[in-house]
Amino acid sequence: MKKDTTQDFKKRNLFIVVLLSIVTFGIYIGYWFLSTKPAFQFVKEKNEIPFKWWVVATIYLSLSLVISVISEFILSLYGLYVLDSIDLICAYLFIALLYYSIFRIKEVLEDADSEIEFNSYLLFFFHIWYIQYKLNKHSSRGLQNG
Repeated sequence: MKKDTTQDFKKRNLFIVVLLSIVTFGIYIGYWFLSTKPAFQFVKEKNEIPFKWWVVATIYLSLSLVISVISEFILSLYGLYVLDSIDLICAYLFIALLYYSIFRIKEVLEDADSEIEFNSYLLFFFHIWYIQYKLNKHSSRGLQNG
């Protein structure tokens, strides 16, 4: 008897996931990773997804958003340039963390359940949105079959 690997994944409205990702300037992406951590740990005990780095990224993104709003009032021109440089470096690190994490999720889910297959191109362009779509689709199919 095969256990459904997506039973612990929360089914989310895909439109809301996309909207929150955009409106929160990526902070929701960090929240999505952290909120799905228990389900991924249920699927595979060995932690291949760097959730600790997602805690750091989510905190940084939140602080960066607040600081960017108030920085023009408290920083000099030099300070603004330094802050922009730090933000640029951290943006590249965030993107690297995002792509590393989504492709680890792909491997974990495909290894756990042979019915789940990801298109690498769609995963690259639509990251957590595509993963959430596949999880929603798989969990609704599992409910219909069960």
